[in-house]
Amino acid sequence: MAKTFSKPTSILFMLFTIFFFSTYVMADEAPVFSKNLPPSSLGLKQQKLSHLHFYFHDIVSGPKPTAIRVAQAATTNTSPTGFGAMAVIDDPLTLLPENTSKVVGQAQGIYTLVSQSEAALLMVMNFAFTEGQYNGSTLSVLGRNTVFSTVREMPIVGGSGVFRFAQTPVFSRNLSPSSLGLKREKLSHLHFYFHDILSGPKPSAVRVAQAAMTNTSSTSFGAVSVIDDALTMLPDNSSKVVGRAQGIYASASQSEFGLLMVLNFAFIEGEYNGSTLSVLGRNTILSTVRELPIVGGSGVFRFARGYAHVKTYTFDTKTGDAVVEYNVYAFHY
Repeated sequence: MAKTFSKPTSILFMLFTIFFFSTYVMADEAPVFSKNLPPSSLGLKQQKLSHLHFYFHDIVSGPKPTAIRVAQAATTNTSPTGFGAMAVIDDPLTLLPENTSKVVGQAQGIYTLVSQSEAALLMVMNFAFTEGQYNGSTLSVLGRNTVFSTVREMPIVGGSGVFRFAQTPVFSRNLSPSSLGLKREKLSHLHFYFHDILSGPKPSAVRVAQAAMTNTSSTSFGAVSVIDDALTMLPDNSSKVVGRAQGIYASASQSEFGLLMVLNFAFIEGEYNGSTLSVLGRNTILSTVRELPIVGGSGVFRFARGYAHVKTYTFDTKTGDAVVEYNVYAFHY
């Protein structure tokens, strides 16, 4: 006769089995922070290159302007370039240059005057399309616009809808990458020092906006500054300037010194002269090493992506002036 479990043992065995099965199922179905997926699971197919053509109408005059100033620095009105002025825009995009032409979307975002030596804008905006197959889709722009240059180039750093995972220049046709002269992708390393000067008669970082509570916040939460910071080869401020960091940073944490960084590195040296890299990231300034994403670029850095390792070299607690070391690694064509 086969041996049978006693009643208490049977109950314990059943409870253990139920517990084990439940634990297995719960572990299998528990929400996870991250998992790898094949692109096909999101319906993604072969990548393609599109060309869009339209006209951008920036109206600052009249009873219903599409661009309005929302902030400026104390020195903006005496600056020859309007350094520190910030505007919010909702500009129509049209098929033809006339303002009566068909509207295919809106450019919505902000632009800020970020240079003390020329009329150069930081552009942070979305093209929100309303026409045809692109209706409801967007392209995100983060770039530098030297408004008096005949032709300018700005990076496309992302998108939504049919433009998911979009990167870079834009109503539409498919192109081969070779038609833009794109060759094999390469990885570049750039090393320089970033000089953020808040003190003295000509600061390179000026506060343009803050919240009612900013001055009582332990982290200056809500403070927004516009920067035109020198990038040098060596940490000394007399070292050779290789470019400028132009954009904005905002104190965006109530619990630590964490900055939102939205800026362009505009290079003026060697083969990179006239090219830019675009940065959009979080900078916890008291951390020993920080990492910021490179989300786009122009010139030799078209279609760029990568990251920057950031370390504070010196910080003056009295003035707030800082020298920061950057090691930038970027893929580009």
